[in-house]
Amino acid sequence: MQLYQLLKRGAYHPEFCEDFSLAEPLGSRLVLAVMDGCTMGRESHFASALVAKVLRKVIKEYPYRRHHNSLPPTPTLADELRELLAAVFADLDQLKNQLLLETNELLTTLVIALLDPTTGAVEILVLGDATVALNGQLTRFEQNNRPDYLAYHLARPFADWYGQQTQRLSASDCRDLSLATDGIDSFEPATPTAPDDLPNIPALLLLDTQLAERPEMLNIKVRRLETSFSLLPTDDVAIIRVIR
Repeated sequence: MQLYQLLKRGAYHPEFCEDFSLAEPLGSRLVLAVMDGCTMGRESHFASALVAKVLRKVIKEYPYRRHHNSLPPTPTLADELRELLAAVFADLDQLKNQLLLETNELLTTLVIALLDPTTGAVEILVLGDATVALNGQLTRFEQNNRPDYLAYHLARPFADWYGQQTQRLSASDCRDLSLATDGIDSFEPATPTAPDDLPNIPALLLLDTQLAERPEMLNIKVRRLETSFSLLPTDDVAIIRVIR
């Protein structure tokens, strides 16, 4: 299995990258996530980084939580993903109160996948706008530029909120998976002399397997987009890709 990650600051964000990414083992499974802070939020780079840090904390604590909650020794991916999100939900609500944070300080999308590298089974949940590529099929999740951020719902019972989430994907044999923030669609020519025949960037970064033997595949391709086509992202972009 090969894991690739890309985090690129967009031209319209000169000070901070508002996206974040995470890849962490959870026992024999793997948690993958990308976050995209809301530009209209307050200090949105903080929101995406905070959610990533909370998720990492939850993953490290998860063996103890599983024992305390009497979960089965090998829960299903769906059950385990739900438990992870429940803990993130609770920790974010607690931090909001402890740090006296406003809702607009916590606005970030969250795209999370729980993958079993041995079997290829995967469960994916998308909270907000994003693009997911699964076994060669691109799926775009768009909420008309009005993402329903997790932070809007921290005062609700988790079970009620989670049961209403419909932006899900799953597979029993995941061979190629990419999670990308919506910055994947923000590449534009940086100069007026850019070639007319421009590549399909989502396909190039999320589906194409050229250079798959190189751990820096995504970074190499992004550099080539700039040098060969003068293409740069205007929005921040975070990508995690796994090829089994």
